[in-house]
Amino acid sequence: MVPAIPIISLTICIFSSFLIFTKQPRYRFDSIYSIFAIFLAFPHLGHLLVHRFEWGPEFLDFAILFTYTYGPLLLLYIRNLTTEGKVFRKTDIFHFLPFICLQLILFIKLFFLETPEEFSPHEWHRPSRGFHPNGGILSISMLVYSIWIFVLLNRHRKNIVNHFSNIDSIKDLRWMYWSLVLFGVSTLVHFILEGLHFTDLPPEAYDPRIVRGTAVMLFSSFFCWFGVRQTVVYTHRELDAFKERSLEEEEIEERKKYEKSGLREDMVPEYLSKIRAYMESEKPYKDSEFSIDLLSENTEIPRFYITQILSETLETNFYNFVNEYRIKDISSVLKNLSEERPNFLRLALEYGFNSKSTFNTSFKKVTGKTPTQFLEEISKVSSG
Repeated sequence: MVPAIPIISLTICIFSSFLIFTKQPRYRFDSIYSIFAIFLAFPHLGHLLVHRFEWGPEFLDFAILFTYTYGPLLLLYIRNLTTEGKVFRKTDIFHFLPFICLQLILFIKLFFLETPEEFSPHEWHRPSRGFHPNGGILSISMLVYSIWIFVLLNRHRKNIVNHFSNIDSIKDLRWMYWSLVLFGVSTLVHFILEGLHFTDLPPEAYDPRIVRGTAVMLFSSFFCWFGVRQTVVYTHRELDAFKERSLEEEEIEERKKYEKSGLREDMVPEYLSKIRAYMESEKPYKDSEFSIDLLSENTEIPRFYITQILSETLETNFYNFVNEYRIKDISSVLKNLSEERPNFLRLALEYGFNSKSTFNTSFKKVTGKTPTQFLEEISKVSSG
């Protein structure tokens, strides 16, 4: 009987990879995603061929070793989405050294050492006691990369509020947190199964292949579904602007932040006045795609200076700064509105918000009231 889990997982991975390869336009992170989806399929393919065609343990070992690329590929995928279009670095090859070394060891065993003559795909091979060396290394690898990716995601969520005036699940990569949870669950399952090596519990009591396969299948399904839908966080305009900046400038901004930025105190009032004048006269915030790069371009003030002024002088970020202007205008409209029940969604979209939920959250943050409460208060004042 052919197990269902490898077939389902293999189909999902291959199909999602095919969708990405036919996607237009296709970005660098899409290519990494495609490779990741294909590598996700290898262990499923290995188990499928071993059970269906009774291939030897060599191919199964070869296929399972691809799990060592999951952490590095997921890290590269997130980094390309969140670090403003950075290219692949030469040092990134070191992430794949465990996978390369283990494959080399496997090939040496296959071609230079004797292998068992008989193999049953339904046997569960393990040492009589203790962790399997490869299993222990894989568990540690997945745990380390899970923490690393979580740090990158948190850093990204802090950065985008200084970049965009609207933030959705595509930009803040909310779905990746859930993918990371499932990735962590898969790691935990692997830890538990490896820990059972210390016990006398027979594998027939819980069938480790089904348990591990189900955990990986859940992660594969979720990641493939949302990965296909993911698009760029930063636009072409922003990516081009980032490419023009030198690595030295990036390091200064990342490590030293506002130290030695070149912004003198006497320049702050002038720049701030220029920013406010542009916001009030042009009302660029009515464009839902308005970003700090557009503000920098139209005011001719370096983006880094704007971020510093908003942070140190106004004690806010770009996201909140822009939404305050939007709420201020919408509040004025509500005060002078003749209709009893205004269309809040229409107003929100007209003044640059991309969803009603974002508008409601921002409105309460700025005014201390929900739009409905604000309108009721205006009605009471008018009637009184």
